[in-house]
Amino acid sequence: MAKRKDEGVGDTRLVFSAHNTHHERCGAPPRLRNTDNPGLYHGYFENRYGEQFVFTFDRAAGTGTVSGGDLGWAEPRTFTRGLLDEALRSTRDLAAQVQGDDARSQLPAIDHALALGRLTGLTGKDEIVWLRACLEACAGLAEPSGDRHPA
Repeated sequence: MAKRKDEGVGDTRLVFSAHNTHHERCGAPPRLRNTDNPGLYHGYFENRYGEQFVFTFDRAAGTGTVSGGDLGWAEPRTFTRGLLDEALRSTRDLAAQVQGDDARSQLPAIDHALALGRLTGLTGKDEIVWLRACLEACAGLAEPSGDRHPA
């Protein structure tokens, strides 16, 4: 790929950059570099409506954040593996209360990604798919499940 005229000298090793599409009232987006801490996993997602989200996970500490313009860039949602496990248990408990085979068959996959969606407020189908991919890539937490629904 040819170098663009406006590309700076420091940009030659840049893999990805995204411009903030949110209104200034959403706050300043995070400025992330994977050189700051090589143990961090970063994921970026922009849905069809232009809503942007950033997922960061520290593998060593077992902690992560999800931030987004609509969530307020300055207010990232922080989680730990323990909190995620508790949210998963709670989500499974709620799903177990659903009555009727037809209603139960309509439930989504109950996994860490859905639980993280509940914790962060990201509940759209495409956001959950993205969270699932991030969790699998950084921590192996996305469970492939033959049984998608609670017992």
